[in-house]
Amino acid sequence: MKKIIIILLLAIPGIGLLAQKKAANSPVTKVEKQDSDLEKQYQLNKYMLENRDFVLEADYLQNRYGRRSVVNSTINFVAVDSTTAIIQIGSDFRVGSNGVGGVTAKGKITSWKLTENTKNMTFNLYLNVMTNIGIYDLYFSISSSGKSTALLTGLTAGQLTFEGDLVPHSESSVYEGFSSYR
Repeated sequence: MKKIIIILLLAIPGIGLLAQKKAANSPVTKVEKQDSDLEKQYQLNKYMLENRDFVLEADYLQNRYGRRSVVNSTINFVAVDSTTAIIQIGSDFRVGSNGVGGVTAKGKITSWKLTENTKNMTFNLYLNVMTNIGIYDLYFSISSSGKSTALLTGLTAGQLTFEGDLVPHSESSVYEGFSSYR
């Protein structure tokens, strides 16, 4: 009986060592992977914004009354490329002056203000765009996951909110229509 107790006492510390060894080599947990992916997306967002090279591909548009519509992200977007911005809305059901059933405003960025919240890993961006059909203000809110909203206002009453994903220009699948004219 004493031999069995001694063997058990010797075996128990060995079991603890095996458990510790397995824990050290255990695969990455779901939470750790999500945190890692979130950090990578945050760094990508920061890179895109600092280099002024991104596209907000809109999945939804919302008017000033809160009416929200599902839209095609390839023809509804806000694109920024260095000093130029493109704001486009389109429709799958008709052809407009821009060739995609809506309006395309392309112009020069005249004002840019980027703020970063490092604690929440979010960004806010304000930019002003002067196009051939008007002057527009865009207020972006960008989450760490790349989900974004952009509130578009102009000199006339009204507003439009773009909701979707922020992606690099090189990975974007948008189709730019013809620039609209007054």
